Amino acid sequence: MARPIIIRAFTAFMTISLFTAPSAARGNDELSAAIDPMETSIPAGGNGLLIIQLDIPKGSYIYGNPKGPGIGKATSVRVSPEPGLVFGSTRFLPPRKYTPAGEKDFVWIYEKKTSILIPVDIAPGTKPSIRTPKISIEALLCSHGSCIPQTVEPRASIRVLGPGQTGTSIPAGLLERHSIQSLEATDGKAFSKSPEEPSSDLRFRPRYVSSSAVSNIVQAVILGIIAGFILNFMPCVLPVVSLKLMGFVQHAGERRRTLVRHGLLFSLGILTSFAVLASLGSTLGYNWGELFQKKQFLIAMIAVIFAMGLSLLGVFTIGMPSFVSRVSRDSGNPYIDSYLKGALATLLATPCSGPFLGGTLAFAFTQPPPVIFAIFMSIGLGMALPYLALSAAPGLIRFVPRPGDWSVAFEQLMGFLLLGTAVYLMGILSSENLMPALWFLLILGIGLWQYGRYGNITRGPKSRIISGSVLALLIALGCFFAFSTNDEVEKRAGIASQAAFDMDAIERKSAAGGISIVKFTADWCPNCVLVERTALYTSRVVSLINENSITLYTADITRKNPEAQKLLRELGSRSIPFLAVFPPGDQFNEPICLRDIYSESDVLEAIRIAVSP
Repeated sequence: MARPIIIRAFTAFMTISLFTAPSAARGNDELSAAIDPMETSIPAGGNGLLIIQLDIPKGSYIYGNPKGPGIGKATSVRVSPEPGLVFGSTRFLPPRKYTPAGEKDFVWIYEKKTSILIPVDIAPGTKPSIRTPKISIEALLCSHGSCIPQTVEPRASIRVLGPGQTGTSIPAGLLERHSIQSLEATDGKAFSKSPEEPSSDLRFRPRYVSSSAVSNIVQAVILGIIAGFILNFMPCVLPVVSLKLMGFVQHAGERRRTLVRHGLLFSLGILTSFAVLASLGSTLGYNWGELFQKKQFLIAMIAVIFAMGLSLLGVFTIGMPSFVSRVSRDSGNPYIDSYLKGALATLLATPCSGPFLGGTLAFAFTQPPPVIFAIFMSIGLGMALPYLALSAAPGLIRFVPRPGDWSVAFEQLMGFLLLGTAVYLMGILSSENLMPALWFLLILGIGLWQYGRYGNITRGPKSRIISGSVLALLIALGCFFAFSTNDEVEKRAGIASQAAFDMDAIERKSAAGGISIVKFTADWCPNCVLVERTALYTSRVVSLINENSITLYTADITRKNPEAQKLLRELGSRSIPFLAVFPPGDQFNEPICLRDIYSESDVLEAIRIAVSP
């Protein structure tokens, strides 16, 4: 009896010991982080640093960033976005070179203690406040041949001061000692700079030529209304003119009350889309037109426009606007059609930028979410103004002919225009996605045709159920073809003096006394094509570029291009078209910038400033 009792007692003692060990003892095996000082003060328009102190358990190490060619995981830092705050690339102390036992390749590591810097810029005009961005540090803590993933989240507090106030002092030489700048490609991928090659810490002070600077919310709202109104006349909006005109033409002979409601609902659809865009911009950081970088969104828009075009041509009778109109009539609400047309027209207009829009958006994205919403809604209000005017003065409709045979031909012409829009958007897709998308449209067309023939309201319930099931099956099959392929960034060929965007090459050229021009463009931006042909690729501009041995770099953001989009933000813009001319030498950090619809004379002037700063 004694032996079992002793064994039970010993087992109970060991169990209790394991689960009641002091927390401090267990904490010795964990990575810890703290920010020093706990609160950092930075004035609006100024910059500062968040200093993170890392304590690494004795006998353990974490990897650097970059980590080197060996096996491991680079230490990474993520910071949640904050309106008005721009966080720069994380900076590290030089790590130690280390080759683990049994490994061929070396890695870079930190032991005992290290610190990490996060540069912070406060946008001009940011109101005094206390910001608490979420910081997450992920590292692989290794000891005695085993590694454990660690995630620490030190609490950060940034006090935004008024302009001119004195912020938290930065210890001398701190930034220079933290000479290693984090790289995006960290997990086993090649890196361009080693810890012995410190990265430059650039802070750009862009100079604008013929640009409308926005400094306060009142100015932003007024310019937003003007920019939204002008947006109705930009080239990228022309393909959706059919949506706007047909809605009013179809109701030209109806009562005043009906016309007012249709105009108001069309405007409400526009404002709804702008509210969605404001949400994406303020919460997820989406830029103007960036949705068109998403393959899924782009193909979905192509499919909707293609279906609408077929509907207007009479191939089937259920697509927008015919289907929506019929459903709305059957449900006793005839106004759904106008609302959806307004929402869709706005989404199709987002690839475009125009006068005043670039500066307005650049200011908006430095502000808190409520201000972003107010500015976006002002742009939507400006775009909706013509339709609100028709609602307030429906007598203007009397100048439009009443529906008749001409309207049938007009509807078919608009159908061809929509098919042309679909073709234009197809050109934005990468070569890998083009054929799958074409097959999707063919399958979709077959499905809609059979549903219009066998699933319309004149058929019996059984026929409509079968036809609807076939349509759903065909759409699912088409989606599989369209969305299951990999999407890669394309690089379009340019003129002889053009090269793909490379920030390191631009810096080297400046250091050697050369001038660089960076052209931000995208296939989904027709205004970019317009200004490039009329203002950039002209004989006078090309001649001046060649005379001064200037290199033209193309920053293509048709699809995700983090490095180019980061530079665009650092230059104070969130929309394209955008052109930056980088002078040589000491003036490199003060590029001359052009945004929106710039002219040939603007480009010539920007180059002359760079040549003779």
